[in-house]
Amino acid sequence: MNTTSKSILSATGVVASVAAVIMGYRARQQADIGAVQVADNGVTIDRMVASRSNDINVPAGDYFYELSQKLKDQYVEPVTDDNKLVTGAIRGMILSLQDPQSQYLDRTQFASYLNARDGKFEGIGADFALVTGPNAAQLEAAHEQEAPATTAEDAVVSVQDIPRLQVVSVVPGGPADKAGVSVGDLVYSVDGHWVAQSEPIRKFRKALRDFNSKKISAAAINQLRTEIRAKADKAIMPVKAKDMLFLGKSGAVTVVWERKGVQRSTKITKLHSTMPGFQVSGNEIRLPFVPASANSLKHAIAGKSEVTIDLRNNTMGDLGSMKQCLEVIAPSGEYGNFTTFRHDKPTPLVVRKGNSNPPRITLVTDKSTRGAAEIFALALSSRGVAHLTGSETGGDRDVRSIFRLTDGSGYTLVTSVYKPTLGKAKRTIGGTR
Repeated sequence: MNTTSKSILSATGVVASVAAVIMGYRARQQADIGAVQVADNGVTIDRMVASRSNDINVPAGDYFYELSQKLKDQYVEPVTDDNKLVTGAIRGMILSLQDPQSQYLDRTQFASYLNARDGKFEGIGADFALVTGPNAAQLEAAHEQEAPATTAEDAVVSVQDIPRLQVVSVVPGGPADKAGVSVGDLVYSVDGHWVAQSEPIRKFRKALRDFNSKKISAAAINQLRTEIRAKADKAIMPVKAKDMLFLGKSGAVTVVWERKGVQRSTKITKLHSTMPGFQVSGNEIRLPFVPASANSLKHAIAGKSEVTIDLRNNTMGDLGSMKQCLEVIAPSGEYGNFTTFRHDKPTPLVVRKGNSNPPRITLVTDKSTRGAAEIFALALSSRGVAHLTGSETGGDRDVRSIFRLTDGSGYTLVTSVYKPTLGKAKRTIGGTR
């Protein structure tokens, strides 16, 4: 076999490998987060079959009723639990949004999530977020002057960006903290299972361009193919990896972390751990956003001319509790808006009565300041009510509502995004959705 033939086979092999990763990603996504597909087996399902025709319009209520009846009439075993069908439908609808912040949580996941909001963590004692980097389209634009992609490469470009699983807070003194885990660390693998990500696909695309330009050898691209296949064979999705780290009060997990491109392996025993609650030390206040915080804050600032409020390690705060704290410490007025990407009018964040004579306020923030805590920091700093110190926040300004279902499961739903008043902040922090 000549060199050209070998090169063609090598490139084709990598395309096939990456295509397998893509298909594996989709299949694993369905398995890990419950996406549903219907196989084409020739069975007629009347009006239940989805159609691209605009002539077919089935009301949603009728669609669900007829499908549920079809399941009851034709499934091999008796279907007697209507609540289970409803929960399954809700689960599918939430997952169809493809929003990492809007998640369906089964009974175990939901209970752990609610406990963590109260500061009671299990697993390795850390909170995680799904974060995305540059997507394939952005990377393609950077190379728009290069030769057109092949048909096989076009198929690879179509893969959606797979988010990375990142540590966003660590319980002080908890298992992750003792193992040296830090905010910003990325999860590379859990118990020998590679956590799927887009980077190998991007790396392949660059290698294929270099191969076509004769910048790298067939041996180099074959090595990349072997690496991709090895990863794909034991891959799990980020959502599954999060469960392996966030849930459970016993056992141990071996985790490979990435920090600034360097990998480090740890073995961490799962334990119950507790995030510190409201604390006061002189003029310094640690402020979690839980129902009792507003009253505690009122007493903590009484008679003080200045306070420093620590908002670090603050990722799961309750928005209602945060608004109550604003009433305690901020003068009356508007402090930005909650907006959607629909055509709704923004809803202002309003402090109605407020504090007409607040102390001078310094807010300490970093990447672990997210959600309600980040909104609190932006609201006060954008109006010039508080000075920010520390590093920039985590860039999470989504407002998430929490819904409990009858079987003990539940879901979170992003209902709006906070946008601060512009022009008055003393330091630019955070990101955008």
